[in-house]
Amino acid sequence: MRDRIETELYASIATLDQLKKMYDLGAIDPRSFQMESQALLSEVRNHIGNMKRMGLDFDFFMSGEKISHVFPDAAEMLDFRGQVPRRSYPGMTEEEYFDYIGLAILDVATENASKGLMGLAELIVEVVRRLPEMKTVTYNEVIEAVNRVAQNGLIPGIRTLRGGVKVVELRPLELRRDQSDVINLAASKGHVSVEEVMMAFKWSEDHARQVLASLVDAGMAVADIRFSTGGRYYFPGLRSRDQSAQRGSY
Repeated sequence: MRDRIETELYASIATLDQLKKMYDLGAIDPRSFQMESQALLSEVRNHIGNMKRMGLDFDFFMSGEKISHVFPDAAEMLDFRGQVPRRSYPGMTEEEYFDYIGLAILDVATENASKGLMGLAELIVEVVRRLPEMKTVTYNEVIEAVNRVAQNGLIPGIRTLRGGVKVVELRPLELRRDQSDVINLAASKGHVSVEEVMMAFKWSEDHARQVLASLVDAGMAVADIRFSTGGRYYFPGLRSRDQSAQRGSY
């Protein structure tokens, strides 16, 4: 009985932690995250209550399974005490640690500035690739470093598009509502066609083309008119390396 309760509790905490990570990366919209996280929080607390009613030591379970270290996001959401201190890089203070990550973020932002924006997940991947010597850096730390760089006014920072997609603005952008809608539509696969835009928003062909052309003019989209749909528009800032490599096969 004890093993079953502890296993269920561990699984619920792990699921909550993964859910938070997916939300931070923009893979889950805010409404779904709120509903699912509340259900998991309630589930975890019920398991904890069952453990205590059975006379089991919850603190012993926490320390033995290193919950706060293995699942820091879930631990924070559950307000567990005794969390492990923030990771630090040997020989660096916390400030120096995030400054170091911040330099890599600025390198990525400068290299991709012409795109205007990048998907948050793609930026994290690029930053981590530039820090091979920092084997323990987590994407939550990269997100915090992005926020610190933005607070210093060096990049606009993280922006959540309608629908919950998270992107990083690499230079100041004044996006209209219709432009944001198209970017949000393109976010999942890195490209859209004129036809897809027309169908998704019930726009005329002229309006769809005007909005797409404005994104091309802003440097955020690249037009490819070889398709029977009348044109496909790629968004380099939203397309992962794998998708970029596949483009040549279209």
